[in-house]
Amino acid sequence: MSRRGAEPSLWQSFKARISLRALTQWAALIGFMLLYARTAYRGADEITWPVHLVFRLDPLAMLTELMAQSGVSDAGGFLLRWLGAFALLGLTLGLGRFFCGWLCPLGTLLEYTGPTIRRLGKRAPPFSRPTTLLPVSLLTALLTATALGTALLGFFDPLSILLRSLTVAIFPAFDYGVKETFAAIFGLNSAAVNSFADPVYSWLSEWLLAFGRPLFLVSGVTAALFGALFALELLAPRFWCAHLCPLGALLGIAAKVGLTRRARASECGKCSICVSNCPTSAVGEGAGNTQAEPLLCIQCNTCARDCPQGAMGIVAGAASYKQAAPAAPARRAVVGSMVAGVALAAFGGARAGEKRREWGFLRPPGSVGDEEFNRRCIRCGACMRVCPSTALHPSFAEAGLGGIWTPRLVPRVGYCEYHCRLCGQVCPTGAIQALSEGEKEKWVIGIAVLDKNHCLPYRSATGCIVCEEHCPTSPKAILFEEREGIDAQGRTVLLKFPKVVEERCIGCGICETKCPLEGRSAIVVGREAPASEDGVLGY
Repeated sequence: MSRRGAEPSLWQSFKARISLRALTQWAALIGFMLLYARTAYRGADEITWPVHLVFRLDPLAMLTELMAQSGVSDAGGFLLRWLGAFALLGLTLGLGRFFCGWLCPLGTLLEYTGPTIRRLGKRAPPFSRPTTLLPVSLLTALLTATALGTALLGFFDPLSILLRSLTVAIFPAFDYGVKETFAAIFGLNSAAVNSFADPVYSWLSEWLLAFGRPLFLVSGVTAALFGALFALELLAPRFWCAHLCPLGALLGIAAKVGLTRRARASECGKCSICVSNCPTSAVGEGAGNTQAEPLLCIQCNTCARDCPQGAMGIVAGAASYKQAAPAAPARRAVVGSMVAGVALAAFGGARAGEKRREWGFLRPPGSVGDEEFNRRCIRCGACMRVCPSTALHPSFAEAGLGGIWTPRLVPRVGYCEYHCRLCGQVCPTGAIQALSEGEKEKWVIGIAVLDKNHCLPYRSATGCIVCEEHCPTSPKAILFEEREGIDAQGRTVLLKFPKVVEERCIGCGICETKCPLEGRSAIVVGREAPASEDGVLGY
């Protein structure tokens, strides 16, 4: 038989790659993406299947809410809300760290893009033996800082990372590319082409594309951090999962005290295939290492699949991993990470920019108090995803360490829709409370303040009624005073001068968004009115 005849067919190669785990991984990833696609403004005030349902399985999100409240007042409601997270921890005790190897959408992306990244990098991964101390130390530091008020768990949560990166960086680029492509296609003015393109674009608009044009602040930084996770594949397969992921570390700890683990049977021929093929290096070398390290093992079944003797399997019993870190270094690492967590909390508490953001820093409607908000928010970006006018953006330096990547309202970019209640519906931890119809319209986000030195009627006697025209409250929070003014030619003209009625204003920001001036708006929204007695904005 020729060599070509001995090669497997395309179907045989494809069939060899199919496994129950691979099908489960892709089903979980596709399910996550479908929920993400549905978690968007489609002209309705309610979202039936929001992506935050995935976070109900997330023990890190549960711990964030628990520590934010310093206890639980409604234990029954808390348990019901986080039943999925408790179930995942319970299953991990029996099945090991299976979530990472079977269900985690970010883990699936890293696993299936890693070989290509390493091939393009043209280098073999230099790391072969991860330490269990690093992910546990990072988890301990984050838990300590969160318990002390600087909540950073969500910033490193893999589910939050994926959702945040999709919302702020990846999807806007996709949306822009698709819309520009179809704009070019429609620009051809070809009836034959349009007959095909029209239904495709209509379907994309209904199910995938954004209602408007999503543009976010710090999208470049978000994209760079997301790309860095994939660049880590150059160091080792699933480097993030084995070395850094705090959710993986938490599930690994549960697996370590669990009821089962993977181990070599007596039939093992000591070929070391399991050692070299394990993606997280959970299987150690040496005759004494009969068990895989539960903290690292993601139950991918690679060792059992590749073992020529069928000697790798799941056994019951306590852990006896021989290369586990000695007790003294482990204790020092835990103590050191707790000290690092205290330092993070202290640094997060010493926010020099706190007073600078007291006035202009706006939170979404329904938000709890600032300190509790920072502790509750897991930085997932779900609220930004559903905002129909892209008014919500991730915070950066202006929020301090404790508020980094939490949502803020930026009225010059977009305004809060008067009847929209979507952000409170999709927040998984209650940082943004769900508001009822009627309650939302009365929620005061801030106060609009007029800068008379910048406003056209006051500055140059030029007529402008845009802010009053768009004000959604009833009665309107912006009124006019009709009186004479002197225009640029020295003529006396009758003008309408806008005036803000503070007790009616809810700070939705539409006046600031729609102000026709370039650059800074003549009417800005802040937490409180800092204007002087003559109405001139004071900075």
